[in-house]
Amino acid sequence: MATPTAGPGMGRSSDNGPAPRARSGVELSAQFRAPASELEQSLASLWRARLAVDPVGVDDDLFELGGHSLLAAEMLVEVEELTGVTVSATTLFLNPTIADLARAIENAGLGEGGVSTCDSRA
Repeated sequence: MATPTAGPGMGRSSDNGPAPRARSGVELSAQFRAPASELEQSLASLWRARLAVDPVGVDDDLFELGGHSLLAAEMLVEVEELTGVTVSATTLFLNPTIADLARAIENAGLGEGGVSTCDSRA
């Protein structure tokens, strides 16, 4: 009987996505800096799951980690679901790190950085 070499769940930690790649297997311009705030930790968890890289530092560039524009758009939807804040694609593309994204979300109440608060009462 032949052993399957591909298929659902093959080479994955679960059916939720690919098995994480080691950070050492990715060439990055930033040194690792761990998430500090609760928001940074939540964003790092999202990036880890979607990019299949572990660990993810707050200064790591989304695109250096293997992200692309379609994935970024999908992640922005998840960020909005997670935080209740809409972040523009331009904000993420120009500042593609967790540290910058967290700062933009935190500044949302001030109307800075291409970010706005989602409010069903508006």
